[in-house]
Amino acid sequence: MAKKAVIVASVLICFLVAWLYEENRTARKVRPPEGATNLVVFLKARPQPSMIRKFVLNGDMHVEVIGDPVRSPLSMPSGPPAYIFDETGTLVDWTPDRGDAPSFVRKWGSLSNATFITVEEAKHLANADQR
Repeated sequence: MAKKAVIVASVLICFLVAWLYEENRTARKVRPPEGATNLVVFLKARPQPSMIRKFVLNGDMHVEVIGDPVRSPLSMPSGPPAYIFDETGTLVDWTPDRGDAPSFVRKWGSLSNATFITVEEAKHLANADQR
């Protein structure tokens, strides 16, 4: 009986370690790249985003870059990572999982005036604001 308990405990510990490792790995994948606090640098460092949209909130223009969720057998995010840049192209907020971030969605989610834009349009917006 004790042998079965040790085996079950060992399997559970291995599963827990694997799950924690996978969560940490996926969190690193969606974290903004080192030094990429500017929209242009961010877009060069990140793989093709799944969606980019510009919107106006409280009179200020912002850009939201939405990435693809990182999926694995042990990590199933409920939403994609999202990154918010202000009108100067500076990263002002981000979340690794839009589906598990109600405060992020409340703050940035009412995007009724959002317009979808391309990567090139986003880079142009950021470069125009830096002039």
